[in-house]
Amino acid sequence: MSRTPNFDVTDLAGLVYSSGKVFNGLNTNRLDTEEFLRTGDVTKVNSRADLELLKDLRDAAQFVIDRPNPVIDADFVLLVNACLTRSGSLQPGVLRSNEQRVGADTVFGRHEPPAVIEAELTALIQHALEPNDRREQAMNLFIELARAQPFGDGNKRTALFVANSVTIWGTPPETLIAPVDENDPEVAARFNRAIANAYINDDRSDVKAILRADGFQLVTEGTQRNRRVYHVQTDVPRPKDVHANGASHPFPSPDGLSI
Repeated sequence: MSRTPNFDVTDLAGLVYSSGKVFNGLNTNRLDTEEFLRTGDVTKVNSRADLELLKDLRDAAQFVIDRPNPVIDADFVLLVNACLTRSGSLQPGVLRSNEQRVGADTVFGRHEPPAVIEAELTALIQHALEPNDRREQAMNLFIELARAQPFGDGNKRTALFVANSVTIWGTPPETLIAPVDENDPEVAARFNRAIANAYINDDRSDVKAILRADGFQLVTEGTQRNRRVYHVQTDVPRPKDVHANGASHPFPSPDGLSI
């Protein structure tokens, strides 16, 4: 019987950094992001907005690694989004309503899908998990959850962390990151265009091709020395009202995909 890896948030530094950089314009660099995750040192974090974003991403990473081989269902997705208490929706972990007019402005036009109810979210997740291959499951979860825009904010971040709840418990364990290069902004821009193509044109081929080529990275427990493990509160109560009212305040990303 194989042993469950004992990860900590530093082992998911690539996931934390890439999701912050690609989706929310994180200005703190990769090494300083790792230092924050490893020691809690905020002196090299670029801004208060970066700090709030990194705290949320750290909490989401801790949530994921605290739950080996979880059942991925609507409740799980709600709880991942509920980790984004500082840089996400005004009502984290609550499905949005149509009145909130949540969507994303893309290079191909405005993407504003209808709100989903819990049964529809469940069906989406089940369909995404139909393949037997973990990589395919993870890519499907990321694309379909991001495309559905179920929350007032933080949809792509939520989708990526849910996807990693599949891949990090595989053999070998892998993270699925948002492809990024600190020295070449076109890498992230190309990925965001591919996401937009999936949103508007219902074409998932480009984003999947990019993820297959550059999204998966091996993760080894204990890759960082002298680590400090953060134990954040992850037992967030399940929201009772899955159709909350109230406007969202999107956290803009560099390409206009604000959600």
